[in-house]
Amino acid sequence: MADYIDAGKLNKAAQVLELRETAPGVWEWTPVRRAWASITFQSKTNLFSKVGIGARDAAVIVRRQPLTLHHALRWGDTHLFLTSIVPMGRNHLEVDAAVVETVACAAVRTEDTVGENGRPVHREAMRVTFPAVLTEKYVRYEREDTHAESETAYVLVTGKPIELKEGDLVTVREGPAHGTYHVQAAHRLDPYKSEYEMAWRGDV
Repeated sequence: MADYIDAGKLNKAAQVLELRETAPGVWEWTPVRRAWASITFQSKTNLFSKVGIGARDAAVIVRRQPLTLHHALRWGDTHLFLTSIVPMGRNHLEVDAAVVETVACAAVRTEDTVGENGRPVHREAMRVTFPAVLTEKYVRYEREDTHAESETAYVLVTGKPIELKEGDLVTVREGPAHGTYHVQAAHRLDPYKSEYEMAWRGDV
């Protein structure tokens, strides 16, 4: 791509978002400023998740500004998950993003402690609500003699402030995959995001 872009092509009023704790245990994508952008939706797939399937790609150009992969962009109802940012000449940034939908989630962690008379007591150690991107990992269908059982696995992609552990319960509050899941595996090595494999198992 050329190092120069006509300023008139930056004609999309996008919002730069930052994941902030707006109340104790409540995280939200919060607008921090407006950025005029050129946004082009691509036919290729953006592999924003290393564990789950990808999403549609968008090529974005904005003026140089403090922007990192910890941020996101919103244009209208479109949420853009940033996957790469490179300088474009002296005045602009070329951004690659995945076109995704976020879902509202709530996570709960419980711990066993010893109560009176030495009896085990379940104690809630964490409760947090946050937005995340849910992508599918695989679907397995097994037929048995008396019933069919399905197991669906999803990958929850979150910002780095959201720290979950194996065994945490996550409730997806909206969308076609709403329900409660167990975190089965956590992938935290990426400096800008975390990915959590989750599974829900039920008879059909």
